[in-house]
Amino acid sequence: MIVTTPFIRYLADNGYEVYISSRKSSLEILDNNPYITGRFLYNDKNFGELVNSLKTVRKHKFDLAIDARFHRRLDLKHLFFCCFVKSTHLLSYNKSNIKSFNISLPYYQPADHVTNQLKYYLTYLSIKYGSFNYEIFIDSVKEKNVDIFITNNIKPQNKFVVINPYGSSKYRCLSEHQIKMLCDLLKNCHQKYKIILIGQGEKFDKLFIPDCIKFQSPAISYVIPLIKKADLVISVDTSIVHIASAFSTKCISIYMEPPPPESNSLKSVYSRELSNYKYLQQDLFLDKKYIKKYSPNLNLQVNSHIWSPNDINGKQIVFYVNSVEKIDPDTLIESINKYI
Repeated sequence: MIVTTPFIRYLADNGYEVYISSRKSSLEILDNNPYITGRFLYNDKNFGELVNSLKTVRKHKFDLAIDARFHRRLDLKHLFFCCFVKSTHLLSYNKSNIKSFNISLPYYQPADHVTNQLKYYLTYLSIKYGSFNYEIFIDSVKEKNVDIFITNNIKPQNKFVVINPYGSSKYRCLSEHQIKMLCDLLKNCHQKYKIILIGQGEKFDKLFIPDCIKFQSPAISYVIPLIKKADLVISVDTSIVHIASAFSTKCISIYMEPPPPESNSLKSVYSRELSNYKYLQQDLFLDKKYIKKYSPNLNLQVNSHIWSPNDINGKQIVFYVNSVEKIDPDTLIESINKYI
């Protein structure tokens, strides 16, 4: 959601009333955003909730509905939702096979940053754009609470680092051993920083590391002011990286890409071939007309390029592993230490 904020701003500045449909956590990031006219909760927990979400949106008649999801992966629930939104025009990319999308723009740039896709939409709509910096508007009450937290926990030290060790999926999370080694690095070699750990859930609740402070937050919107005021953020690949980009906070981010299949392992080779075949079938299901006619680049999207930090102060480290926990701890710490 954060990466769409400049896109939303340009739409609003050019006379569009902008409504957003997304999940609760994403909508919270848009709190206080002056460029948004209205918001709808998207809930696909089950088919009944999905239909209820759609009914709410269908009470309105829109001139244009834009599918702003950024991956080519097939999501039938999302596709169903988009197809039945009441709109004169339904815009997406790579959907020539789906009749409901009366505007399907071809976009096969597997290594381009996500903002380029949004710029592509703006160009189609004849909207001129300049800077594509992200924007987040902070709630004053939550910012005051963070100020109190900093006053009570950081002084007399003047600097603090925020560590976000957990991503949205298990394979994007640091292990407890990796977290402890990272904290030891900061405590032993970079003592000017007070260490703040952020996260949610049972794993975070059980995490205990001496001389580190845990910031408890019921939702991501409570963390935003903390990221803005931090001197350094260290995070796995998740929305925290983009929040840091919005405020140009110095951030070291840990990304991963799948390693090439082991040539001496038939299981590894066949697994990759099967995965590629599945993605090809999804592409053909959605955009067969265009693919058959123009033979675009169907390489898989490069996550670390598409979702890289959108700010000069964002430093990205990429590891070729299937899980963050599999990164050698010594290599991880050495790589992070270079950018602190």
